[in-house]
Amino acid sequence: MAKSSPLAVSKPSSSSGGVSAMVDCVRKQAAGWFADSETPLLAVILGSGLGGLADSIDVAAKIGFDQLPGMPVATALGHRGEFLLGRFAGVRVIAMAGRLHAYEGHDIHAISRGMALLASLSVDAVIISCAAGGLNSRYQTGDLVIIDEHIGLLHGQMGMAALCQQDTVRGAPSGLRCGRPTCDPEFADIVYQVCSAEGAAGRIHRGTYLAVSGPNYETRAECRMMKSWGADIVGMSTVPEVVLSSRAGLRTIAIGVVTNMAVPDAPMTASHEDVLAVSSRASERLQRIVGAIAASLSRYPLHHGQPQHVGNGFA
Repeated sequence: MAKSSPLAVSKPSSSSGGVSAMVDCVRKQAAGWFADSETPLLAVILGSGLGGLADSIDVAAKIGFDQLPGMPVATALGHRGEFLLGRFAGVRVIAMAGRLHAYEGHDIHAISRGMALLASLSVDAVIISCAAGGLNSRYQTGDLVIIDEHIGLLHGQMGMAALCQQDTVRGAPSGLRCGRPTCDPEFADIVYQVCSAEGAAGRIHRGTYLAVSGPNYETRAECRMMKSWGADIVGMSTVPEVVLSSRAGLRTIAIGVVTNMAVPDAPMTASHEDVLAVSSRASERLQRIVGAIAASLSRYPLHHGQPQHVGNGFA
């Protein structure tokens, strides 16, 4: 696919700003792209090594994290740290290539700020991807896991009380979960259909994701503890994005790529380079899944509501 020339993006002033300032910055620097308001808008968050999808987007504008007021830069290996605005599979796409983590020294507000921006841009749906260690002994390296439940232990604390206290979503009741589902059933069916068509139905699962601060990989004793809690995969991200997206009322699906097995009775040495390699191979299947979900959006025209104004303690 031929790529259009990305728009030139200027740097903002060094002053910090809220999510609303970030929205204004994005809309100003990609005004022509936002003029098309009839085509569905899909948000995609790309985790470690899963940036291959970004190369398939017909990019209209690139905006680095450092070009947005108050947005920290990404320092983790395999995370580009930029937003890509363009088209993919017949819909408009805004992809967050890379994310921020607790182990980089960020608090919960900074970690979730990218998702707050996406929600405030009136996206119609959100696909979240991540690399994860497999705790469930039935899983294999390279498998995909639809995250239909999660356990949040970022910063060593169950839940996200600080985010819950300050985050404000217009029309949403208090509390991040609010009884809303965090996995869209139609999107989950599409994931199964894609994998089944490729003869890989046995490589897709539904499971519980455990978010920890990292950056170290798990000890054998920690793996046993995590499994006893009911976790199927473990990683260092994703949960803040899932709960914010769900609370904003957006159709959401999160998919984890099993990049290494964290099985205490069959210990294996994991490295970040190995994680990136497995993620890169899995990104081709993830790309086809994103394409299928995008096609489902384009088949059924959606009503574009007002921005969700996810403040996240900044606006």
